[in-house]
Amino acid sequence: MIPVVDLHEDISTYFMLHGGGYRLADFSLDVDGRDADIPKYLRGGVRLVFASIFTGLETFDPSISKTYYELYNVWVPGITFRGSESALLEQLRIYYRLVEHHGELRIVAGYADVEKVLGDSSRVGLLLHLEGAEPLADPYDLKILYMLGVRSIGITWNHCNKYGCGASSRKDYGLTDEGEELVRTANKLGVIVDIAHASRRTALDALAIARKPVLISHANLRRFIDTPRNVDDEVLEALSKNGGVIGLSCIGPLIARGRQATLEDLVEQYLHLHQTYGSHIAAIGTDFLGLLGLPAPRGFESIDKVVNLLAKLKERGLGDRDVERIAYENALRVIKANLE
Repeated sequence: MIPVVDLHEDISTYFMLHGGGYRLADFSLDVDGRDADIPKYLRGGVRLVFASIFTGLETFDPSISKTYYELYNVWVPGITFRGSESALLEQLRIYYRLVEHHGELRIVAGYADVEKVLGDSSRVGLLLHLEGAEPLADPYDLKILYMLGVRSIGITWNHCNKYGCGASSRKDYGLTDEGEELVRTANKLGVIVDIAHASRRTALDALAIARKPVLISHANLRRFIDTPRNVDDEVLEALSKNGGVIGLSCIGPLIARGRQATLEDLVEQYLHLHQTYGSHIAAIGTDFLGLLGLPAPRGFESIDKVVNLLAKLKERGLGDRDVERIAYENALRVIKANLE
């Protein structure tokens, strides 16, 4: 079975948000309707997951929900980042206790750890990722998070913050001076920079100054669905030149509009990436356990069904090596360049 790296899942959010719309149960159980858990990882060959720490809180704010509607074409609750430092610590605590309780899980801190989990079909590595830099009062705070195990950081989450503009921004001022320092600090420490959820200008600015390959961990292509949450050709071109990768998500409204997205729709985006930029840019970034009611593509509703995606890519003409690059090798290249 081909090993799989998933560049984005909201495991701690599942526990913080009372299931996030999914049935609550022990993570070692194979729960119907839950899109990720340990049995599904093992069945799908998933060896490494970028385990997201999302510090936003759901609230009621119609104006924010209106901007999210423009991103996702469905109504979702407003989000505030009040008390994000406490949420950060609680989610770190969740991940460390998960690993203590479930022997199949392991937090990875370096590239040698990643190699070990990729070679062990009975283990799943968790690479800790901060989704949005709101908890950081200063770029140097990333040093502290590094010591706590964080190895990947998203600059923004839809909203603007002191580091840059998010995808929902009305005025796209890009990366700030502090944002530039955050990117440089991440490169120096060995923390992967993620520009998913960033505005177009922020993404281009980050790619212009980054000295190591960058991730777009979970997004889709604006050529197919024109929303600021998706990535346009200019950003993809800059990402390709940077040596980075994009993990295509399972967020249904970013893949198709006016109907439920299908696996075939998602495959079309992979084929476009392959035909336009070659075999070294595409990866997998499902956003499972973080969809919060947004529909996944029919045929890829849970992480064990990643095997359907890989099979369909082969059926549509991609060779074994191309599929292996999408499944894990492209992500592995970025991880190695940053963590070593």
